[in-house]
Amino acid sequence: MTKIYAQATRMQPPIKPAKPAAGSVTEAVKNLLPQIRRLIEDARHRAVAAANLAMVSLYWSIGRSISLEIQNEPGRAEYGEALLARLGDRLNLEYGRGFSERNLRDMRRFFEIFRIRQPVAAESSDRLGSPGKARDDLRLIRQPLAAESGGLLEVDFARHFHLGWSHYRILMGVGDLRQRRFYFERACAERWSKRELLRQIAGALFERVALSSDTRALVNLEKKKGPPELADYRDAFKDPYLLDFLGLTGAYSEKDLEAAIIANLQQFLTELGSDFCFIRRQYPMRIDDEDYYLDLLFYHRTLRCLVAVDLKIGPFVAADKGQMDLYLSWLKRHEWRQHENEPVGLILCTSKKRQHVELLLAHGPHKLQVSEYLTKLPDRKVLEERLKLYGKLLAESAS
Repeated sequence: MTKIYAQATRMQPPIKPAKPAAGSVTEAVKNLLPQIRRLIEDARHRAVAAANLAMVSLYWSIGRSISLEIQNEPGRAEYGEALLARLGDRLNLEYGRGFSERNLRDMRRFFEIFRIRQPVAAESSDRLGSPGKARDDLRLIRQPLAAESGGLLEVDFARHFHLGWSHYRILMGVGDLRQRRFYFERACAERWSKRELLRQIAGALFERVALSSDTRALVNLEKKKGPPELADYRDAFKDPYLLDFLGLTGAYSEKDLEAAIIANLQQFLTELGSDFCFIRRQYPMRIDDEDYYLDLLFYHRTLRCLVAVDLKIGPFVAADKGQMDLYLSWLKRHEWRQHENEPVGLILCTSKKRQHVELLLAHGPHKLQVSEYLTKLPDRKVLEERLKLYGKLLAESAS
């Protein structure tokens, strides 16, 4: 009996585990892929950010070491030239073009213009002491810009982690300290790429802000040490906006303007500023058997509200305010969701009169902003006159 059982057992094929259904595997892959992709992308972003901060810290520390060496020598100008040339030759051979004489000059200037608030990785213990004393040791080094221009730009890695060495090199090319601080703060607040920072400087954003009817607002902005906080919904909007990238020339209609914005939506979103999310164009509203269409509808993540944008060809008039009130009332009744703030309106026009805007927006149930837009920069003389006014107001505020 035992022999027969053993033979029967040997003849039995091994039991194989049941194959999972193809549908369940497909579903599992579908569910896991987004999670794993997010993990990979997050890890890559963290690695890039860490490498970026390490590079910025290293270059600033190199600039500091060079500056200290030059300041301790008599005849600093000639000594500095010879030192940079010799260092560039040696480091170029050992570490490549990233440490050429030209780049070493940039690192030295980086130290002269910016101050890193956190202790940096590349510390020189024999010259500057322990990392914990980095800030105190800075007092021993004369930083020319601090003495000549009234202060350095402070880099805080907690806020400026996305700014790379390319950003700082571009900012060092902006000669005026007020403009440099303005672009530094905006690049941080708006998280501009290198290309966008170059575009905004080339598009004279600083001068455009100075063209605003409320030049005192620019003065108040420039007096702040850190990037401005969005304490007021009006701080989320610019005035004026530069829409030169739309390519509009000659006579054009509101439909042409809207179509050009949609065709260049990415650049328009960048010009609007950070946290604007596009929802729809020609947003339909049915009121008393009549159809109305809002030109553009956005959502602002920081303000946590809908932003209705109405485009106008021509100056701002009273009827524009009434129309926007109608749109906002409809949005509050039909689209306003729990935990959101009430919708905000932005009227973009080619020109506006200060008293009209003040009187019409002084009272009302809704939050509105009226801003001008430019399809090209105005005459340089106009910019210069506005900047002179800005400088005068800034001097008055400091006295």
